[in-house]
Order: sequence, then structure tokens, then C-alpha cells
Amino acid sequence: MKTIKKMALTIGATVLLFSQSIFALPASLTANYSVHKGSLYLGDMKSTLRYAGNQYHYYKNTQAKGFAALITKAVIKENVDGTFQGDKLSPVKYYFSQSTRSNSRTETTRFTGANAKGSYKNHHYNIKLPNGTLDRASLELALANDITKKKPTLSYNVMERGELKKYNFKRLGEELLTTPSGKFTTTKVSVVRSGNKRSTTFWLAKELGYMPVKIIHKEKNDVITTVIKSHQTH
Repeated sequence: MKTIKKMALTIGATVLLFSQSIFALPASLTANYSVHKGSLYLGDMKSTLRYAGNQYHYYKNTQAKGFAALITKAVIKENVDGTFQGDKLSPVKYYFSQSTRSNSRTETTRFTGANAKGSYKNHHYNIKLPNGTLDRASLELALANDITKKKPTLSYNVMERGELKKYNFKRLGEELLTTPSGKFTTTKVSVVRSGNKRSTTFWLAKELGYMPVKIIHKEKNDVITTVIKSHQTH
């Protein structure tokens, strides 16, 4: 009986180590960010990444603060629960909501087999998916994994706002970045888009398993900057 138990423990440990070696997920993490529009402070974002066995839970909450809170009362929530096995992330349930003083919108998606079923702005959909399709939150984890493993191509199918979209990233080199949460060695990547109306650039920190420590989104005349101000790994 003892021999069988030892064998089971050894096999279990081997499977865990093998899984971790082929899928380089970031460590459990809680991070706090400040969000600015130009020089105007808009509010804070808190992100939490947790694991339970082969399940992952990634939650983000953004809330307007200061003058912006008086004007907009904006709150953004984004959550995903999923599983991982080997080199594959499988989102199960995704939720996004954005509310302001004047309007709100909600997106919910359940991933079942090769389909995504959900609703966006009360529009219901049931879409057949290519293998490996992600939601927008799980995309960050997949990107972190692929940067860690130095994959040459950063291309992903993503469910977004009730539609299947393609996200392609290009590497912009490495940069030593100083933030309120410390110095990080970052890999800089940007979303490849046609035209120049929108651009999104990420700074992904090696010390945090290539999770974002800075994001700049430009659209029309607006520049939104999100920068990490504190973090804790678990």
C-alpha cells in the first residue's frame, strides 16, 4: 500500500512539473494600477490572478476616482474563469460590464466545446469557434506564456463584443521601465491594426511572468495610460 501511495505521489508531482514546464503561466498576482487620460487622473484598476488546481481566475476592476468620479461615475469590471492543460488555455465563463452616469453595456460569454454562447448589449449570439479561441482577459495570459517561451508568432483568435476577431502583436524590443511599483525589465509589444486611428502598446514585465505593467491606448485625440503602482505575488 505504501509503495502504491509513493508511486501515486511521484506520478502526480511529475505531471505537475511537466505541465508547468510546457505552460509558463504567470504566478498568482494582485496588482494595482493608476489610469490617466493625458495628464488627468481618471481612477484606479485592480487585477487579481488566482489558480485552483488546473483552473485559473483572472479579475479586473476599474473605478473612476476624484474629479472623474464626480463627472462620470464610471466602473468597469472584467472577469474570466477557465482551465489550462498543457499548452492550452480554455476560458469557461467571461463577463464584462461598463457603466457610467449616462449609459451601460454588458458582455457575457460561456465557452462550451467549440462554441461561444452569450450576449452583448442584449444581442444574443451562438458562434462556432476555431480551436484555441480566447476572451480578452485570457488573451493577456496566453501572451505572457508565448513571450516567456519566445514564440516567434503572437497571433490569437479572440471573442470580443459578440464577434470573433483576430489579434496580432508585434515585438518592439525590450525596455527597462521605472514605475511606482519598482523597476521592471519589460518586453514591449503592440497590437497590429490597419490604419492609424487606434494603437495599443503593452509593457510586459519579466519579473511578473510578462504580465502588463504599463499600457498606452491611443484613439483619435485621446491617450489613456495605465501604469502599475503596487503589486503582490502569492
